[in-house]
Amino acid sequence: MSAQTNKEKLALFYRDLCIGFVGSLRALSLYPADHPETKKKISNIFQRLSKYLSQKPALTLLIAGGDIVLENIPLLELSKTLAQFIQRMEDMKIQRIVFQKGLSSDELVFFLQLLLPLMKKPDDALETVAKNQGRLPHILAGALPTEVGPQISYEDLSGVLKDARQSVLSFSEKLKDLFTDIQGPLSGTKVAMAKETTETIHRMSISGEIPLKVIIHRRGTDADPYIHALNVCALSMSIAQEIELEESIIQEVGLGALLHDIGLHLPSPDNFSETAAITLSERDRQWTHPIHGAEILLATPGMPDIVPMVAYEHHLHYDGGGYPKQKRHRDLNIAGMITSIANNYDNLRRNRPGQNATSLANAINWMDRRFGTHFHPLLFKKFRALVKAQANEDI
Repeated sequence: MSAQTNKEKLALFYRDLCIGFVGSLRALSLYPADHPETKKKISNIFQRLSKYLSQKPALTLLIAGGDIVLENIPLLELSKTLAQFIQRMEDMKIQRIVFQKGLSSDELVFFLQLLLPLMKKPDDALETVAKNQGRLPHILAGALPTEVGPQISYEDLSGVLKDARQSVLSFSEKLKDLFTDIQGPLSGTKVAMAKETTETIHRMSISGEIPLKVIIHRRGTDADPYIHALNVCALSMSIAQEIELEESIIQEVGLGALLHDIGLHLPSPDNFSETAAITLSERDRQWTHPIHGAEILLATPGMPDIVPMVAYEHHLHYDGGGYPKQKRHRDLNIAGMITSIANNYDNLRRNRPGQNATSLANAINWMDRRFGTHFHPLLFKKFRALVKAQANEDI
């Protein structure tokens, strides 16, 4: 069965799941919980959720801007069909519902019964849901964090993912260990750590524990290089998945994206400045880090061939520009071109020496003007479509 067919079947399953969820609410609004019609509707939706949660740790439903996104798949056809439900959820400011493994039928019924009166009087919905969280051990419901200022941290960003919070926060510490004391080829322990981190990010992105909407739309302006590496890794694998690369290749693209800036972590005579000023040493380091990164990764045993290519090519342009400067035309690897798109986007969205973070719309517009020169046109179209599907913002 083709990947496209699988994706279509999954989208159909998600659509029926959403319709069934709303149908259960409607049945409860008309009949008591023990009425045959209500029991039938709730039993149906519970069986669907149980089937999914027997294979995945969680299922995440996002509601924003009049659309429903389930497990990173936008269900645009439901925008009109479930318009009233979507509006009620937005009135309650409930933008996210996460169902977790271990969900019981009684817990689902309680959650549905809790929502019904709140849909009529939405003012204190978030507070009411929070007060009843003790009776909802496998359901998380609330609002996504908003971009309130330049000091938003990755901890705040990951707060939306309560069940995965500790795992997400541990990534940054792992990467600090990974990029510390880089003198030459990576040790076997560091290679295993990088692969494990990539696999975990991929798994959590697919399961919805790290929603792309959060990484794309709610990206804070934190300059932290480890957050940048995580974001570029997740975005690169999402683009690779959109163009239906093989699973093993997606993982290699993610590993290359995670390590794309490893050349910046070599020891230097002076540290990077913490001000807007950039020293000559830093500028030279920036221009040469793709070469140094590729050299480190080429010499590292057990490293897939794609990974050093990504390190070398992620600042090269589709039309031959960029750096390191090339003496003759070079056919770029698809993994390098994917990572270039993800890297440019995330760099535009974070504070850096000499550059303040820009908005999502300005970042996409900047990249759009370099369509076909800096970026591969078909890959950039896929990325742009991914952004529009995930982020509720005019572009």
